[in-house]
Amino acid sequence: MTIKKAYVDTLSGQIHFRYGGPTEAIPIIFLHQNTSSSKMFERTMEKLCNIHRVIAFDLPGFGESYEPPDFDSISELTLPIIEAINGLEIDEFHLCGQHTGAGIAAEIGVLLPERVRSVMMIGPLLLTNEEKQWYRDNFKGSAEPDKDAQYLKATWEYLETNGAGVNLEMFHEEFWQALRSWRARGMVYGCVWDYPFENFFELLKCPMLFMSAPDDVLYQGYLRAKEARPAACAVELKGSNFEPYLDPNGTSDAISNFLNKTIQQIK
Repeated sequence: MTIKKAYVDTLSGQIHFRYGGPTEAIPIIFLHQNTSSSKMFERTMEKLCNIHRVIAFDLPGFGESYEPPDFDSISELTLPIIEAINGLEIDEFHLCGQHTGAGIAAEIGVLLPERVRSVMMIGPLLLTNEEKQWYRDNFKGSAEPDKDAQYLKATWEYLETNGAGVNLEMFHEEFWQALRSWRARGMVYGCVWDYPFENFFELLKCPMLFMSAPDDVLYQGYLRAKEARPAACAVELKGSNFEPYLDPNGTSDAISNFLNKTIQQIK
């Protein structure tokens, strides 16, 4: 089944999204990591959409969504996504977020507990204060455009350092997405490590699935989340920081198995 693209209006601007699957099904809403876009989930969505309704949003400032004003809180990205969900007249839904998207998924799960059926996270942001400081020091902005085009090399090297080099097609796509989002991704890195993810995480009451590759930069957050919520499902994937693209079979299988188990428990 083909994954299609469309826009939905919010008060601040248009949110771009990818979608597919049976319209009568409760949707899985995908939220991407910093520097990526909804394109990251397309291979996984293709594996799921014969049975599941799938929707992946571009966060404001990323992909083909509107350019937001300056922000200093990840919650300022959460609210337009809720507007987009409401704009599509979606009542109940599952959430699947990666890295920054995992944080937003947890926040939405707390804000809309009656509507969120489950929360799935690839690389949860459950970090100690010491770990957060390390991430602040090592992930703290983005190269802005310059006349000598040094920002092109800096962006390319950033992605290569984080594992994108194993697949040239994906590398090219992520490079383009990172260039487009240079403003927003810098602002995300300026505030994501102060995002009170642990507060949202503690308040979540719905079924949860944690996923991560062992070489994901947030694998430690996955391990800590797994330890903190032993009743939740946890699955290790492949693909470094790009699991939905590089391991679509593992990602889609983990999601399908989790949702089948969750649906049976609800029944």
